[in-house]
Amino acid sequence: MSASDHLPSPSVLAPLLQPLPLPFGKQLPCRMFPGPMDGITAGSFIKAMTLHGYAPLWHTPFLRISTGIPRRARLQAWLAPFLETKLPVIAQLMGVDEGKLAAAAEKLAAFPLQCIDLNCACPSPIVVRNGAGGARLQQPSWVANALKTMRKSLLRMPLSIKFRCGFQSPDEIPQLCDAVLEGRPDMVFCHFRTVQELYHPVPMEQALSRLREVRRRLDGIPLFGSGDLFTLKDIRRMVEETGVDGVCPARGLLTRPNLLLQTRRLAMGEPVDDRRAEREFLEFVADLARFSNPRASNSFLLRLAAGFYGRQNPFFLSLIDCRTVGNTLLRIQEALDVPQNLH
Repeated sequence: MSASDHLPSPSVLAPLLQPLPLPFGKQLPCRMFPGPMDGITAGSFIKAMTLHGYAPLWHTPFLRISTGIPRRARLQAWLAPFLETKLPVIAQLMGVDEGKLAAAAEKLAAFPLQCIDLNCACPSPIVVRNGAGGARLQQPSWVANALKTMRKSLLRMPLSIKFRCGFQSPDEIPQLCDAVLEGRPDMVFCHFRTVQELYHPVPMEQALSRLREVRRRLDGIPLFGSGDLFTLKDIRRMVEETGVDGVCPARGLLTRPNLLLQTRRLAMGEPVDDRRAEREFLEFVADLARFSNPRASNSFLLRLAAGFYGRQNPFFLSLIDCRTVGNTLLRIQEALDVPQNLH
């Protein structure tokens, strides 16, 4: 199916372009932006996404707070790739000690951020075994107390939380939402899967039903939905059928890096052109390669190309033979130089 098939109405997507005011004079420029991806939202990916205007703001992957409170220099180094883009930044923390999380949040508040986010969503088995991330959902009272403790340390900085629709079962949603309400965050990010579902398929009707329940129970708090946002249709459906205030695609940006830009164009009534989308994809991957080590493996570039073209596409197969980032860049430049060769 082409990108232009069955496109949602611009009126459905238009609210995503609206700024979101936050306490203390902070503000998000719109209501759609990349969700954090640990191991991906870094270095060359940040640079290429920013260069092409595919990210209106950055939500960092988590910084794990464990044995001690990071010094300012460590926090500055961690934030640098995001702050250097000159885009608004939401900084995410993860940990198990409420006091240490609060102390780290207090230090982070000295930086020019729009919000500090508590990660109670990461489903990584290693993270969960260590009791952090999504594991915290097994103790809803901890979620409430952690938010309240962090709130006390943040005098003029908004606070948010990212969580999943349960640790083991979506039946946990009511108790989790009660804990979130008790903690009084300024904003909430919710992924429709449970922690134990990892990234396994969930029927979309069930997924959206879960988000609808979260929306109903957290009425009045800005809510961003995430999970399986790969196309314009996916974004439209989540917004229209759940009532979320915004969306945060993550893995979908590895298939369509310009998904948020396409959403913006459509919301503004501009046409979506498949050929333009392919050229933009190749230009993005080319810049991603330029920002990377030319002698490194091209495995990440292949991951993106496989998602866009499919693994049986002749152009994708030609990229496999390139092996290195540098050779892949040369092959992409050849395709861009001869427009009729675009697929």
